[in-house]
Amino acid sequence: MRLVTGREGMLCFYWLVDEADGIIADAKFQAFGPPALVAAAEIASELVLRKNYDQASRITADLLDQHVRDSKDVPAFPKEAFTYLNQVMSAIDRAVYQCLDIPFAADYDNTPIEYDFGEIPGGIPGWVDFTVEHKRKIIEEVVAKEIRPYVELDAGGVKIIDMKGNEVMIAYEGSCTTCHSSTGSTLTAIQKILKARVHPALFVTPHF
Repeated sequence: MRLVTGREGMLCFYWLVDEADGIIADAKFQAFGPPALVAAAEIASELVLRKNYDQASRITADLLDQHVRDSKDVPAFPKEAFTYLNQVMSAIDRAVYQCLDIPFAADYDNTPIEYDFGEIPGGIPGWVDFTVEHKRKIIEEVVAKEIRPYVELDAGGVKIIDMKGNEVMIAYEGSCTTCHSSTGSTLTAIQKILKARVHPALFVTPHF
């Protein structure tokens, strides 16, 4: 195990990184400053845990914010707090830099999307009467805001390619095209999100 630190201003991350595969086995931090900085550092520590440092390097300020939103359309952090989110990003970059000599598997398992599904009972009102174009637009928005950022964390991508009835057909990109999670835990998470946030009758099928 290697202890690495990522310091930026009054924030310091402490990661315990497995030198065999680059996995962050433990993540702690010290922060002195406003509540927004402490909250952002805590969220980042949760997100990097049990991921490798390459995944950690893809965390963005927007992902930190989305991870804790009560309402998916209202940012959790006000604009004036984004300087603290950027401070967290810099501290992560400094920690990652100390890990670059550690190997990680090119085909590491993508982790399931971490998400509070926040179910809408019965789905979006009037869903069954929407046109296919309207339905697809809604699904595209959910994918863009609530699914794609987590998939990109694993160097992957996902896009909607078609919709027939209640079937949503998706195509994977990047690392998702070769990862078994794309037909397992990741696919399950995507389907649960769409069922919870859009309509419970939806089901997702991947096309390779």
